[in-house]
Amino acid sequence: MSLKRFEPQDLIYNTLVAKPSYNFTIHSGSVYKNDEVLTDGDFSNKIKHVSDGDVSLHELNVNRPADSLVYGFIEKGTTRYAYRTISTSQFDDASQFQYGNVLTQSYPAKASISRIYVKSGPEIDDRTFANIETPTAAASNKKYIRALKNVINSRELLGQSFTYNDLGTKEVNLICIPGIFYGSKIDKGSIELNHYITGTLAAQLKDTNNDGVLYESVGPQSGSIAGMALYEQGIMVLTGSWSLGTGYTDQFFSAASVAPSWLSFGTGISTVGTAVDSRSVVASSYAVNFKGTNKIPTLTMMAFAEKGEHNFSNNPSFLELKSTTATTGSQSYSQSGRKIKNIVKSPYTHQSASFHNITYISKVGIYDENKNLIAIATLANPVKKTPNRDYLIKMRLDF
Repeated sequence: MSLKRFEPQDLIYNTLVAKPSYNFTIHSGSVYKNDEVLTDGDFSNKIKHVSDGDVSLHELNVNRPADSLVYGFIEKGTTRYAYRTISTSQFDDASQFQYGNVLTQSYPAKASISRIYVKSGPEIDDRTFANIETPTAAASNKKYIRALKNVINSRELLGQSFTYNDLGTKEVNLICIPGIFYGSKIDKGSIELNHYITGTLAAQLKDTNNDGVLYESVGPQSGSIAGMALYEQGIMVLTGSWSLGTGYTDQFFSAASVAPSWLSFGTGISTVGTAVDSRSVVASSYAVNFKGTNKIPTLTMMAFAEKGEHNFSNNPSFLELKSTTATTGSQSYSQSGRKIKNIVKSPYTHQSASFHNITYISKVGIYDENKNLIAIATLANPVKKTPNRDYLIKMRLDF
């Protein structure tokens, strides 16, 4: 076996940019991803063991019985390996985990879009001298909008018309998309938020200018700014408080019925932080459409098999099969030679063709600097290699 080094011109580094498209539909408390239903025909056994609207990390349990799921595990030993959800005190507590016990991990891990509703009010606890003993506490969800202050203000440098200002005291609706869906960032200009009332499109938001500012393109205040999109963080900040329905009200926040607005957009999505006390909202449905920007590093490797090279094989079938005779002496040991098997096919019956040294390349091994085999590229069909023929084998590795 001969080893050859990749020269600098034999390695090409590229980045593929994929833009997966997603559509989330929300209706009556249920979320659906790309109109996908994750149950089989009788709706009794989950195909991916996650709810509709969720994505399963690695999808290791597709169509597995519920009592035979794949999951991560660690055996408690002197290595003291454990999952980060188990504290040191819990690990050392023999009443909870004894040596030899198996520590399991919850799987499948899943993700879906979520919603954070922030009420209006003080941004931080009001501890002025007048009410030092009974301060006015800020709503618990204020921490989420405060965490975005620097991110939102950084958009001002791009000439955008949406800044933080007094956003921390206003009523805000955050629609959050996990990074597993969009990759590096949400594709600019791809965001579309639709609000339907009894199946009819009542209002729509788009980032028309590809700058993150969300304009109402359909609705009672078409052209008005109703929020902004944070592409890198996968968050849509909605602030439009005007009514989107003519005479229509529903229980978006409590038992009291109010008119729909962009602040109630996404009712039915699972909430983060303080939950929204919404009731049965059937007449309103929503759609969240966007594209991701997923960057995939790739490495292209060129392996050359030049003329006159790679024409010997260590495969035992490469040589003729015959008995060998060994000769021994006081100072030597020798065996009779074996000839390379002639596998050239003759066009004539009962006649041997002239000998040609032929091998077949079926695999290419890739080694590190210490000559450790780290990867094997297998050809779909072995290629015939003769001394007067050269090949270029092109391999690509995605990370």
